[in-house]
Amino acid sequence: MRKPVIAVTSSKKEIPDLPFEYIQYSASHAEVGVLMERGALTVIPPFLSDEDADRLMAGLDGLFVTGGADVNPALYGEEKLPECGDIEPDRDASDLALIKAALKHKKPVLAVCRGSQLCTVHFGGSLYQDLPTQLGDKIKHTDLYNTTKEDSHTVNIVPGTPLHNLLGKDVLGVNSTHHQGFKTLGPDSIPMAYAPDGLCESWYSEKDGTWIRVYQWHPEMMDFNDNMDKILCDFVNECKNRMK
Repeated sequence: MRKPVIAVTSSKKEIPDLPFEYIQYSASHAEVGVLMERGALTVIPPFLSDEDADRLMAGLDGLFVTGGADVNPALYGEEKLPECGDIEPDRDASDLALIKAALKHKKPVLAVCRGSQLCTVHFGGSLYQDLPTQLGDKIKHTDLYNTTKEDSHTVNIVPGTPLHNLLGKDVLGVNSTHHQGFKTLGPDSIPMAYAPDGLCESWYSEKDGTWIRVYQWHPEMMDFNDNMDKILCDFVNECKNRMK
C-alpha cells in the first residue's frame, strides 16, 4: 500500500544580505519529520491561489496547518490592536485556500497553534488578539522554554469527544507557545478541551463527512509524549483510511 501524502503549510522568509532576491518557503523538521516517522510522505507547497490549492489537495491525502505569525484580525471583523503581533496576509490567504480545498475534497485536516486559530476563523469564530490583556494571566500561555521538554499547563478534556475517546483521559498536559486564542467558535466547531482559565484549546468538526482536529498546543513538538503520539497517529491513520 502506498503511503498517504500530506501537505504541510509553509512559512515564507526572504534571505537578507544577498545581491538578489532569495525567498524560501519552508517547514520545520518537527512539522514534517513526525508525520514521516508515522508512515506518511509530506510536501511543502509555496503560497498558493485558491485554484492551485484546490488542484493540489484534490490529489493529496491530508493537510497539516502549522504554527507561525498572528492571524490578521480583519479576517474576523476586528481592527488590529497594538498587542497583536506581526501578520502575514499572503500566508493567511494561502493557508485558508488549502483549508477550504481540503474540506471540499474531504481530506483530513490537523491544525496546531496559528493553524488552529486560522481554522477557528474559517469556521466562523473569532480570536483574542492578546490573551494577557484581554483574558488575563491566570495561565502562562506563552511558555517557549518548555515547548519540547515538559508540560506548560493542563487542559480538561470534554467527555465523549474524539480526543477523550482517543486518549481515555480527562486531563492532559500540553505545551503552550501562544499569546492569541479562541474567543468564540463557529457553529460547527465542537469543543474538545479547555484550559483551567476557561480558554478553549481544542475542537473538532465532522460536518458533511469532513474530518478536522484542532489543537492550540504543539503535539508535533512533544514527540516524547505518548499522548501526542496518539494524536499524530490518529491524523495519519485517518489519511490512510481515506486514501483512494
